[in-house]
Amino acid sequence: MKKLFIEHLRHLAAYAALWLILDQVSKAWANRGLHEIQIVDNFFSLTLHHNQGIAFGFFFGQWPQIIISLAILGLLSAVAIHEWKGDGRNAFLNRALLGIIVGGALGNLVDRIRLGYVIDFISLQPFPIFNLADIGITLGLISLVLLNIRETKF
Repeated sequence: MKKLFIEHLRHLAAYAALWLILDQVSKAWANRGLHEIQIVDNFFSLTLHHNQGIAFGFFFGQWPQIIISLAILGLLSAVAIHEWKGDGRNAFLNRALLGIIVGGALGNLVDRIRLGYVIDFISLQPFPIFNLADIGITLGLISLVLLNIRETKF
């Protein structure tokens, strides 16, 4: 069981690290002088924004945001540990999705600790401006729920 746990942890860590690197590289690129690039007029653009709030720009102050981010990472860790009890049909994909979610959460947490704000740069109307970390968290969670909803017994 311990060997299986370590293998699962490696998978999760690899996906988290990959998503974290992609997120940080994209944010560094955007922060190096991106002003605005229109891809599809009035719908999709790349626009640099320093988000001092938490999800969707809500503002709580830096330390509460860091604490909330750490709590979410703790919750994700608990879910991951629960998932590792077995090696079900979707186990590998579950670990990959959890890794992407954790990588996204870490990407935004790194920004928040290092800079005091999160670098956002993807503008897709009508949504608030977001980044790759947000994509990983949002699509990872939605995919994880949809993947496992059939296997859940209520």
